[in-house]
Amino acid sequence: MKHICIVIIAFTALSCGSSQGQPDEPLELIHLSSDQVEPVIQQHFPDKAVLVNVWATWCIPCIEEFPYLVQIREEFKDDLEVVFISADFPEALDRVNEFLSVNNVHWQTYLKDDRDEPFINAIWTEWTGALPATIVYNKSGNKIAAFERPAHYDEFRELAQQAINQN
Repeated sequence: MKHICIVIIAFTALSCGSSQGQPDEPLELIHLSSDQVEPVIQQHFPDKAVLVNVWATWCIPCIEEFPYLVQIREEFKDDLEVVFISADFPEALDRVNEFLSVNNVHWQTYLKDDRDEPFINAIWTEWTGALPATIVYNKSGNKIAAFERPAHYDEFRELAQQAINQN
């Protein structure tokens, strides 16, 4: 009887834990073509500001700044959407998913699925394609910042606050 109670308690605890809104694995990566970029970003306006970050698992500066972006997303989740777009090749899908899981990314993310030039132009016409790339929009959909370099937590936090507070 004691063993049955332990099994029931363990099953109940596991069942409750899995229904609390965050899956154990990240959501499936959505392949994103250049013509899908704008609708993905615009779907969040006017409810949220948007920070788009294009990154790759082979990009050391991308990996270094990634935890800051996850932290910013958590801190401002009611007012800021962080859109991650991996520039990894499709054959790196397992590595991308593992990286997202390790970094507790449990929201929809994207994988670049287009040739470089149209994708670059869809993200930001002045972008050279260097990684990491970050573009920040206010809630009205106006671009307030865009850069091709890594950033630190304080810079991301300041940009998030500006984007949320600007109209």
